[in-house]
This record gives sequence, C-alpha cells and structure tokens, in this order.
Amino acid sequence: MDEGIPPKQYYTIGEVSRLTGVKPHVLRYWESRAKILRPSRRRSRHRLYRPADIQLILEIKRLREEERLPLAALRRQVEARRSLGPAPGSRAWSTQVAALLRELRAELEALRELLED
Repeated sequence: MDEGIPPKQYYTIGEVSRLTGVKPHVLRYWESRAKILRPSRRRSRHRLYRPADIQLILEIKRLREEERLPLAALRRQVEARRSLGPAPGSRAWSTQVAALLRELRAELEALRELLED
C-alpha cells in the first residue's frame, strides 16, 4: 500500500475520500452510475472499501486526470483488469498464491528425490 495510508482491512467512504482526494459523491457515482467500483457493505448499508479498492480508486483517478479517459473507457479497463484474476492482496489472490507455492514445493521435493537417487 502507498506511504501514508494506514494498514487496515476496511475503510469507510470518508477515510477513502481523505486518502485519495476523491469526493464521496464521486465515489458513489462511480459505484452506482458508472459501475466501476464495488465496495462491500455492512448490515447498516455503509460502504466498506478494501485496500484493493483504494488502489483501484487511485488508478481511476490517475487515468481520469492524466489520460482524460471517459467513464466508458474506464469501465472497460476495470473489467479487463478484473478478468485477469483476483486483485493482489485479496483473499482469493492469497489462496491462489498459497496453492501455487504448495505445488511448487511438491515439484521441488520430487526433483530433490530424483537428484538424490
């Protein structure tokens, strides 16, 4: 995560707004109209943003400011990014990495056994 962002599992919309410099109404617009963001919700319906969501917001902000991409183009890029697989740092990503490491370890142990024979 970036410098100056406190490590937490979830952030409120106000915290995300302060950390990213994106106003809360813009975040809500990106979620409801543009369908770019998908924060999770508490039972009270308050939005909860994960560190991966903050990274996405910072990337969207950069693309909007530097490359002047319209929302439709941003949506296509976000969907393409999602289709690549789970975001780094997410639970699904951690599970994939753990499975890959187990597989790699098994292969290395098999190779060691071959070399010892």
